[in-house]
Amino acid sequence: MGSMPGRARHPVPASPARRSRVAAACAVLMVAAHLLLAQLTLVLALLFLLAGRVTRWRPGWLAGPAAVGLVWVLALGPGRAAAGFAAGPAQVLHYLGQGRLAAGLSHRSGPFAGAGSWLPRQLPIALIAGAAEAALVGWLESLGGGASAAPPRRPGAVAAVRTALAGRLIRSGSVVTRNGCALGVAPATGAVAELRWPEIAGGILVAGAENRAVTVTSLQVVHAALRRRKPLIVLDVSADAAIARALTAACAATGTPLRHERPGADLGPVVSERSAALLRVGSAELASRACADIEALAGGLRRIGVDGDGLIWVTGGERLPADAVAALIADGRVGGLAVLVGTSSPAAAARLARLAGTRLILRLADPSLAAILAAAAGGQPPAAGLAGAPGIPSNPIGVAPGPGPIPPPAVSADALLSLGPDEFVLAVSRPAGRLIAPGRLVPARLPRPAAGRERGWRAGARVAEAAP
Repeated sequence: MGSMPGRARHPVPASPARRSRVAAACAVLMVAAHLLLAQLTLVLALLFLLAGRVTRWRPGWLAGPAAVGLVWVLALGPGRAAAGFAAGPAQVLHYLGQGRLAAGLSHRSGPFAGAGSWLPRQLPIALIAGAAEAALVGWLESLGGGASAAPPRRPGAVAAVRTALAGRLIRSGSVVTRNGCALGVAPATGAVAELRWPEIAGGILVAGAENRAVTVTSLQVVHAALRRRKPLIVLDVSADAAIARALTAACAATGTPLRHERPGADLGPVVSERSAALLRVGSAELASRACADIEALAGGLRRIGVDGDGLIWVTGGERLPADAVAALIADGRVGGLAVLVGTSSPAAAARLARLAGTRLILRLADPSLAAILAAAAGGQPPAAGLAGAPGIPSNPIGVAPGPGPIPPPAVSADALLSLGPDEFVLAVSRPAGRLIAPGRLVPARLPRPAAGRERGWRAGARVAEAAP
């Protein structure tokens, strides 16, 4: 028959069953070695593993018992601690070296005779070794995916303290970070959860089930933009008078001049003076004229080579066609005017998900929308039966699935549906992928305007309420 082809002579990889048998044999050998040479280390390692799984603490807690063991070793002296740890193994090895194993391990003079005197002497070094072994087992489980089915880890004490401090700082009005806007905190680490300005440049969608939550979260970004003296244009399609009042208060608190304009007005001074403008549009025709005004502004900035460094806030995004929002994002990008769109409509959020480079997802109630936004966050297309639903495009992400295996979503639809009232997920696709899941929203308090601006703020609030 001749020799076999060279390709067929390569060794066949070990089967999963064989690997499992090898791993089991190694585990048995390790346990036997511990029973003979490091009995207390084995007991402590098992206790640490059990405590970590019951409490769901992060592996960093093992540094505590390891530190206690290290201090104990230094107090006794390394030589004395090592001698105490080696006393038991020396007796066991001496017993086995004399060939007395056939006499029985339970014999009165067996290998563990006098364990009550030498076993406690292992404790200082056993604390260090047991903590290290428990950490190693946890690390190996995480590499093998064994921890994927486990519940999430609890935040540690350091994370809890950082969360409290960061939340208090943001709540007091500190919404501006070095690179962007503070939305809240990441409870897992206690770090400030920020939205960076380069991520807003590609368009940001704020989607949630409640109008008020969408508006308050969008106002957080607007507040930070005003603090940075960024030009602001608000395209208010929602017909909600509360938005005009909140915007007037934010401008008064930051000392930003606010213009109440109608479609067709010249928006150039907003950029040159780094002020704010409110355009309240109540019809599709007025909305189209306002979008044309913004397009003309962005085109003018591009022609003269000036970065507008501004923000466009579109409220009630469900009242604008998706193509109009897409044009706003594209035109604003070339002129340096980032677009923030907020909506509580599931159909509108599904249409806008593929247009924005960043999605800020609040509490959801629609399973179809949750599946689409989860797919957009992780690159997985929606499940069969969701695409093509009323108001939902057949390919909301805008990327055709490849022939290879589909990667799992970075955040699941169930996780989006289970968000609490003060939780959010931030999924960034452009300019670089980034995910915060979940974060905790911390609304920032607006400081009252200075005494000299109080009268002007009151007058501006009355104008905002009276505007059509």
